[in-house]
Amino acid sequence: MKSEALKYIPVNLANILISFGTITILTRLLSAAEFGRYALAITTLNFIHMGLFTWLEASMARFHERASIKDSLNTHFKTIYLSAIGIAVACLPLVFIAIYVFVLDGRLRLLLTFALVSIAIHLIYNLIQEGHKAAHRIARYSTIHSTQLVLSFSIGIILVMFTPLKEAGPFLGMILGGAIAVLVEIPSLLNRIRGGHFDQKIIREYFFYGTPICFSLVLAYALENGDLFFIKHFMNDQAVGAYSAGYNLASRSFDFIFVWLSMAAMPVAISTLERKGKGYAKSVLSDYGDILIMITLPAAVGIALVSKEAVIVLGEPVRADALTIMPWVAIAALLNGFITYYVHQAFVLAKKLNVLAAIMIVPVVINFGLNIIFIPKYGLLGAVIATLSAYTIALVITVIAARRVFTLPLPVMTFAKCAIACAIMGFCIAIIPMNTNWPEVIKLFLKALIGAFIYGAVIYILDTANIRKMVHFR
Repeated sequence: MKSEALKYIPVNLANILISFGTITILTRLLSAAEFGRYALAITTLNFIHMGLFTWLEASMARFHERASIKDSLNTHFKTIYLSAIGIAVACLPLVFIAIYVFVLDGRLRLLLTFALVSIAIHLIYNLIQEGHKAAHRIARYSTIHSTQLVLSFSIGIILVMFTPLKEAGPFLGMILGGAIAVLVEIPSLLNRIRGGHFDQKIIREYFFYGTPICFSLVLAYALENGDLFFIKHFMNDQAVGAYSAGYNLASRSFDFIFVWLSMAAMPVAISTLERKGKGYAKSVLSDYGDILIMITLPAAVGIALVSKEAVIVLGEPVRADALTIMPWVAIAALLNGFITYYVHQAFVLAKKLNVLAAIMIVPVVINFGLNIIFIPKYGLLGAVIATLSAYTIALVITVIAARRVFTLPLPVMTFAKCAIACAIMGFCIAIIPMNTNWPEVIKLFLKALIGAFIYGAVIYILDTANIRKMVHFR
C-alpha cells in the first residue's frame, strides 16, 4: 500500500496546486458575493452528481477485480457506461427544468446551467478514471487527471480575467478540460467495451450495492457543505463567499491527503479481500489507518497554529471573516476525513452500505437543526460549531457500527503517540519568538518547517506505527 501511495504523489501535487490556486486567484478576481455564488453552484453540482451517478463509479471500482477474475471486463464496462448515459439522458433535462423554475437568481441560474453540462462531461471522465484506478494503471490515471486539471484551471482563469463570464468562467473551463480528456480516451474506451453486452442482472446487483453509497455520500456532503445554503438564507452571498473560502483553505489540505491515501489503499484492500479474504484486507486497513493518523493529525494542529499567517492566501474581500473560522474548520476537516475515508470503508468492504446510509441521517439532521439555531445568533462561527458538533456525533456512531460489520482496526496507539508529538510540536512553535516585522509568508514557512521537524523527530523516537522500519538511514 505504501508503494502505491507514492505513485499517486504527482497527481495529488497537481490537485493541491490547482485547488489552492483556484482559491487564491478567484478570491482576488471575484467579489465576495461572486465567489459565494460560485461556491453554491459547485456544491449543487456535486449534490446532483453524487445523487445520480456515484453508485456507478463505486461499482466500477468495487466489481472490477471480480470481473477481471471472471474474464468479463468488457461486459462490466459496457453495462456501466450504457447505464450512465441512460440516466443522464433521462434525468439531467429534468434537473435543467427544475433550475429554471425554482432558481430565481439569474446569475446563479447561469452557473447551474454550466454545472449541468459539466456533470454530463465528467460523468464519462470519472468512470474512465475509476477504471484506471481499479486496474492499477496509476501512471495513466495520473497523467490524464493532472493534464485535465491544468487545462480546466487555466481556461477557467483566463475566462474570468478576460470575459464577462466572471464566476461562470471556471465552469466552462471544467467543461472544455473534461471534454478534451474524454476525447483522448474514447479509442481506449471503445476497445474495452468491444465484445461486451449490457447485463441486466449485474446492473441490478450494482444498483443495490451502490445506491446506499449515493445516499450516504449525499448525506456526508450535506453534513460538510449544507451550511452554505443556511448561510445564504440567513445572511447573504458575501457571507457564503467568506465562509466557503475559509472552510476550503483549512480543509482542502486534508481532502488531498485523505484522497491520496485512499486512492492507494482501497483498490489494494478490495483486491486483497477478493483474492485472499477478510483477514488480509483487515491488515491493509490497519496500515492505512496508522498512516492516516500520522499525517493528518499534525496537519490539523498545524493549520490551527498558523491560520493567521495562512489566511494571506485569500483575497482581501473574504480574509477577515475566513480567519475567524479556520482553526475550528481544521478540527472539523480532520473528523470528516477520518469518518469518510477510513471508517466508511468498513461498510464498503462488508457491502453494508445501507447501514451506513441509515446512520448518516442522524448527524445531518442534528447539523441542520444546529445551523438554524446558531447561524442567526453567531453568524459564520455558528455554522462551524454546528458542523463540529455533528461530526463528533457522526464519528462515535459510525465507529461503533463499522466495528460490527468488519471489525475495523482502530489506530488507538498510533493516535496516542501522534497526539504527544503534536502537543510537543505546538508548544515549541508557541514559544519560538518571531519577529513581528517579518512578512507573514516567512513566518508561515518557518513555523511549518520547525513544526514538521519537531513532529517527525518525536514520532521517530516513539517509533510510531513502526516508522523506523519505513525510514532507512545508512
